[in-house]
Amino acid sequence: MKDGERKPPPFRAYMVPASLAAVLLLHIALVLYFEPTDIILGPDPLSHRDFHTHAEQAWRVSEALDGWGKSWAYDVQLLAGYPNGTVFDADNKAWELWTYVLWKAGLERGTAFNLFVLLAHLLLPIVVVASARLFRLRWWTCTAAVLLASLMWFFDSLVHTCWWIGMQAFAIAGYLFLLPLALMHRYVEEGGWWRAALMGALLAAGHLVHPYIFIVLALPMLAIYIRGFKRMDRIRHAGIWAAAAFTIAANAYWIIVAFQFWHYVLDSGFFGSSTLSYIVSDYLGLLRDPTITGNMENRTAFRVLVIGMAATSLVIWRNKKDSRFLPFALGLGGLAALVYLGGYFWITQQVQPYRFLQPLAFMAVIPAAWFVEEAWTSNALRRLPKLAYAAAGLVALVALPYLARDVLYFMPDLGPGTPTLEERKPVGERMGPEAATQKHGPPYRRQGQRRDQVELAAWLEENFDGSGRILVENPSLGEFLAWRTDFEILGGFHMRNMAHTAAHFFRRHPAGNVSDRTLERYLKDYAVAVVIVTSKIPAFESGATCRKGPAA
Repeated sequence: MKDGERKPPPFRAYMVPASLAAVLLLHIALVLYFEPTDIILGPDPLSHRDFHTHAEQAWRVSEALDGWGKSWAYDVQLLAGYPNGTVFDADNKAWELWTYVLWKAGLERGTAFNLFVLLAHLLLPIVVVASARLFRLRWWTCTAAVLLASLMWFFDSLVHTCWWIGMQAFAIAGYLFLLPLALMHRYVEEGGWWRAALMGALLAAGHLVHPYIFIVLALPMLAIYIRGFKRMDRIRHAGIWAAAAFTIAANAYWIIVAFQFWHYVLDSGFFGSSTLSYIVSDYLGLLRDPTITGNMENRTAFRVLVIGMAATSLVIWRNKKDSRFLPFALGLGGLAALVYLGGYFWITQQVQPYRFLQPLAFMAVIPAAWFVEEAWTSNALRRLPKLAYAAAGLVALVALPYLARDVLYFMPDLGPGTPTLEERKPVGERMGPEAATQKHGPPYRRQGQRRDQVELAAWLEENFDGSGRILVENPSLGEFLAWRTDFEILGGFHMRNMAHTAAHFFRRHPAGNVSDRTLERYLKDYAVAVVIVTSKIPAFESGATCRKGPAA
């Protein structure tokens, strides 16, 4: 061994694959915990928040493809006529095609829809390992990268929120970008037609999954290209442009349609408009505005750890003039600027900037894993004085509980639990007998269809003849009835960014506080026969007669 050459980690040959296999098994075990197979492989589409919206979109597009060979349709069952499959579902194209293909192959449409969710979970370790290898991380370092990525996937509140509420496409795009970025890095350095071909295929697929992958990749990929521009020959330049052309061609079918309907697009800047002050609240794990950080508690310990290690790696890479510094510095820096400055500007508000913390965190996984490798192989830890170990032990004593709390937040069954606010009251002051047995922690394991929603749909099918439209106040319930029944629904997500949302009464009047005359005019103009509200709205109690059904 030459002087100055580092000794490899003292692992036996079998320990590296065994460690990687153990991490993969842990990941799969967590998938099965959070996504019970009887639900995800069942015939009904997953039920919660955005899942209803995406199921409704997938149903309409699959019907359009099957009936007319088109990727969009004018949907008469939603909002008195709505161009489904045009603009609002730009983040759902791959999910729609996936559902349609598996459905035509013989699966139940709900099962086909759900398998995309399973794909999101199982694809993560594959993408991370492949990307880490392309960025020249050792195999045992890949194990660290997968472990860090898996822990963030399940126990970071923003990432968990994305795949939990149904932002499945963005959740996939939020780590899938690593692979084309790694291929671009190696292709510019070494060439290889297979790298360009695979990069083009992944970019095309990534933009079908979610077009915001372009925002994540644009700056670091452009930097790699500019840096290597002069040393690449014409063939290598052609490979990059061919990959870009293939990406556009593969997505042209929906881009062309979207531009035809672009004049209907409305303001979309309702959520995720974070500002500089959120750096502090994210670091401390404090919940602030749920329309920005989501309705879960702000659990950020794993994210802070990974980003902190990545920042240290960037300093080392810069000093070493490592070629990986440029794409990661610009990529991480650009995403951080978008996340924490995006709320100040109208244009960046349109893409909900806070959500880009997910790709920022997964981009940080590669340099963070490299930091683990560097700390181990450099012998720096062995040269530390014993007092430093004592100090590190004290820091770990404080830090480890924060990591453990984030795990227990999502897996409350593992911990002793703490009484809820309701349980702390005297027995006589509790809201009901069920409060005494309320389960500790939020149920972040996947649940099946909501019984009350299913019963309401069944009641409508039995008692309503469809002679008129149904106005639905609750957004999730409106989306559910839109795909579950054949009735015409005035409801669903209030903030659809299309002008056709004007047909939604609660888009116009969120609180429902209108005069009897205004309400009567609306009900007549839109032929409303049934009104379903889940909140107490005086205007409907005094000015409208609604059919009575099971409570939603």
